Amino acid sequence: MSISTSLQRIVVASIFLVSISTLSAQTIVPWLTHSMDNARSGWNSHETQLTQASVGTKGIVRSTIIALGGNDARGMEAQPLILPQVTTPLGVRDVLVLPSMANVVRGVDAHDGSGIWQTVLGTPITGTKAIDMWQINQFWGCLSTGVIDPDLKRLYQVCWIVPNAQGTPLPPAPASTEAKVARYFMFVLNVGDGTLVADPVMIQGTSNGADFNAFPRKQRSSLVETDVNGVKTVFGCSGTINETDPGAAGYCFAFDVATNNETALFATTSGAGAGIWMAGQGAAADPDGNLYVITGNGDFDGSAQWAESFLKLRYIPPSGQNQGGIRVVDHWTPWTDLARSSGQPVPQGKLAGVSAPSEPMMAMNRPVGASMNMSFKGAVTKSAVDAKGNLVVRVYPKIPTGDWSDEDWGSAGPACIFSLGICIASGKDGIAYPIKTASMGGTTLKDLKNPPANCTKLAGPPVWLTVDPGPVDPCPKDPRTLNFFPWGVTAHMHMTPVQFFDPLLQAWTIFAWGENYQLHKWKVSLNGQLTYLAQGNQVASIETPHTATHHGGMTGGFCSGSSNGSDADSAILVCTIPYNDANQDKTNGRLLIYDPIHLAADGSLKLLWDSQAQGIPFLFNKFNPPIIDGGQIYVPNYSGGVDLYRLTP
Repeated sequence: MSISTSLQRIVVASIFLVSISTLSAQTIVPWLTHSMDNARSGWNSHETQLTQASVGTKGIVRSTIIALGGNDARGMEAQPLILPQVTTPLGVRDVLVLPSMANVVRGVDAHDGSGIWQTVLGTPITGTKAIDMWQINQFWGCLSTGVIDPDLKRLYQVCWIVPNAQGTPLPPAPASTEAKVARYFMFVLNVGDGTLVADPVMIQGTSNGADFNAFPRKQRSSLVETDVNGVKTVFGCSGTINETDPGAAGYCFAFDVATNNETALFATTSGAGAGIWMAGQGAAADPDGNLYVITGNGDFDGSAQWAESFLKLRYIPPSGQNQGGIRVVDHWTPWTDLARSSGQPVPQGKLAGVSAPSEPMMAMNRPVGASMNMSFKGAVTKSAVDAKGNLVVRVYPKIPTGDWSDEDWGSAGPACIFSLGICIASGKDGIAYPIKTASMGGTTLKDLKNPPANCTKLAGPPVWLTVDPGPVDPCPKDPRTLNFFPWGVTAHMHMTPVQFFDPLLQAWTIFAWGENYQLHKWKVSLNGQLTYLAQGNQVASIETPHTATHHGGMTGGFCSGSSNGSDADSAILVCTIPYNDANQDKTNGRLLIYDPIHLAADGSLKLLWDSQAQGIPFLFNKFNPPIIDGGQIYVPNYSGGVDLYRLTP
């Protein structure tokens, strides 16, 4: 199958029905959802200006920095979205939509960043350690990426609002308790002028015995829109701030586009965790409207508790007197938190975004989770040789019982190649599991007593995606044997792997960048087998100290790709990585452009351009991949803006 054919199937099957001929005639193409499309491919196959030759010979420059509204020190966590050829008060423009954590949404010209409109949606929460231990963000407002309906020319955006900001009947609250009483609202905005199309709708309801607004949730996962038999629905998912406390749960909700109403709410547990994070990625959606998500820490029983699981969800719209609903129709689960932590429950008090045991849990500065202190004192090291004949060292820390219980399988979004019927799921272990979308296996507690047999339900065997730790079975009989650090540092996956049909290999490939290691390229066969192809030479968080109490830095790389159809010489891959630990601190970032097809002389992924060589500094924005569109690259920074790059004049 050629890339043009396979990607066309994705485009036609998705909600974004824009003809190939129309796209090819435009300079800017629609970027309507996080990672480009409902498969979350992260690939723009209609880019004509940025190519291997143009980037390699001309290089790129940062032409401007687009400011955001609201005076937020960090700016935005949402990925920018683009809708071309929109009628605005300033004429027909290609509109770049920028929702900030200060709850200010700007519409700007996608070519130069000049302002078109600005809308204030409400008062955001002021950041505290009760929300984010490291206090990276100044405000908490529009956290997730919204979605644009190109037919209606409307932005659907969920934001966190302090009471009374929208005339809600909730009492005002002091700043110390803002997160407890704040509410999430769905806002529907006209992309042309930023006006509200309808009154904001509060996200609320009860599912699985759990009340969405009973505890402070964190709605980081992006939105997605489906169109099934003419019924358009927007979906969003969330986790809980204190993700290990009783009452914590993951949620998904449905919002009907025709009526502007919330029509369904689904809780992943009855208050026992299983948040949906995926580093800001939204649910993937197949052509039939099925949703695919990966959950994080919590309880699993295979019937009502769905932690550490890959879930296939189906939405049933309201009909007559019947209410709408979301239900699990299939799933696959690799292990439970109890199995990873010697049968002990997850310690309570862990904040979402605090990674135990891979970060130093020093009691002196940790008001929550202090019991989860992690040290390499007494650790056991084992040496081995990897598949390329290189020495590797694995560090097995001596840990308190129950502390290895933060494996957050949902730390990254899945790479769903729907033309193959395969979704590849990976999390903090850095292991990739290729899962059959049509028949996932429906893991039971009985299945988990024999993990190797459970893994035979996969499309292909799991592989070590982010780093090769040597001869370690990625699906062992005892999952506690996975509790180690390669070279004493983490190899977590946070980016959703970028998907690309390689025209020279005539095969699907994915690109993945785990923390503390390099970019990796893998081939995906027709039956889901994963084969390692190459890796880059650049290392994420290279300046982070590797000590007995600091095991590398988060969050690894975040990438997007582009090409002019199936032209092998036009494909590029653009990535950002942090120099230091981007979770605990504000750190400088590095922008890199690769040739994703032709390898360098040493067999590595060929580097075409490097911001380090150009001396271009920017504060790394975690969880936010670049956007490539119309000869431009958009890179959100943590200095309150979006960097705009283009070819050197």
